[in-house]
Amino acid sequence: MTKKEISQILGIDQNTIKNWERNRPELHKIVMEHFEKKNNCPDYENEDYMINEISNDLKKLPLRQVKIIFYTIKTKLAEMEI
Repeated sequence: MTKKEISQILGIDQNTIKNWERNRPELHKIVMEHFEKKNNCPDYENEDYMINEISNDLKKLPLRQVKIIFYTIKTKLAEMEI
């Protein structure tokens, strides 16, 4: 992602990012790394990816919390008549 694109996303002037690079290198590094990671993120429109991520996250939770999420999803699906 270019500095111009990043500045548009952040709603700042492109020169601000250039100034950060010179005057606030730590901030510049954090911002640039964030957007580099964002480019390396998987496609969140990919249903299989999202289902797999949810499953992996649920495995990290205590059973009590998994049950709450399970019943919340089931309730929402019933409301949607799916």
